Amino acid sequence: MLDNIVAGKVLIATLNSWRYLAGLSLFGMLCSLMLFLFGDSVTLLFLLSLSFGILCQYFCWRLWLDCRLFGILYQSPTESHSFDTAINMLWNKNGDNTRSLTSRWIGARGQLRFGGIALLVQWLIIILSVAVSRF
Repeated sequence: MLDNIVAGKVLIATLNSWRYLAGLSLFGMLCSLMLFLFGDSVTLLFLLSLSFGILCQYFCWRLWLDCRLFGILYQSPTESHSFDTAINMLWNKNGDNTRSLTSRWIGARGQLRFGGIALLVQWLIIILSVAVSRF
């Protein structure tokens, strides 16, 4: 079922939500910076918020990359061996490192989940910064 082109389009559409994660995370980093520069924000909270923002941006990059790679994979599903060979060459992995489509879906879902968690933690820290600062 996962090798169906419609399933691929659903996955790619879902993974395209990286844009919203990235935007909210960048806005959060800007809010943190403003609190730090113009408020009486705690340095540790600022650094934690910034760290989770950077982590969220990393997951957004991975989601962006997954969107492109799944698009390639679903355009040529019979070429999965060539796809795996190219990925292994790019990431300097030795041996036959082929993955099933189910495994790829699980990995992509995990990236989306971790990106959302990083964003949530970032915003919780920002809210805590606002609560403890005398802004």
